[in-house]
Amino acid sequence: MTFLNQKKTYLAKSDKSKKGGIDEKVIPLLDTINALPDYYTTSSCSGRVYLWKGTGKKSETQWLKVSHDLIDEKFFGCDEKIGIVWLRLEAVILHIACKDLEAAHTLLEKARKFYKKSCILSASSKIIVEVRGSEFIEMPLYKDGELLFSGEFGWLKDLINPKLDKMWKDMEKFRKTI
Repeated sequence: MTFLNQKKTYLAKSDKSKKGGIDEKVIPLLDTINALPDYYTTSSCSGRVYLWKGTGKKSETQWLKVSHDLIDEKFFGCDEKIGIVWLRLEAVILHIACKDLEAAHTLLEKARKFYKKSCILSASSKIIVEVRGSEFIEMPLYKDGELLFSGEFGWLKDLINPKLDKMWKDMEKFRKTI
């Protein structure tokens, strides 16, 4: 199957993400990438913040709250009374299929201006570039329903929201670059 046929087939598939839809903030970037002849996106996230519990393995993690938008202090409220509830901020991530290694290299050169952790994720049956931001926060927030720090949530919101805002601004800069 040619790259163009793979692209058409993949882009025609329905979304299978945990969220059940594409983040609104990442759509302009996806549209730009998918309009280029040598690339198509296979997965994406505009960046998110969430409360979770479990082992940390994807199949053993329960998301209690998730936001792909700026948050307020109410976001940190949690009714979970058993175990540890974690707070996590994850950066922008895109998986992009590339026509060949030359196209992957060209994309990586542009991506690394904004996303230093970007790399070739796979070069076997498909050449996949991973574009990944470096913003990340993870901390235990509650244990058995008890908050693990004293004070207000304002400082935590003020730590997270600028990081989210920076991610979205960098996405637009990256979109204009490619």
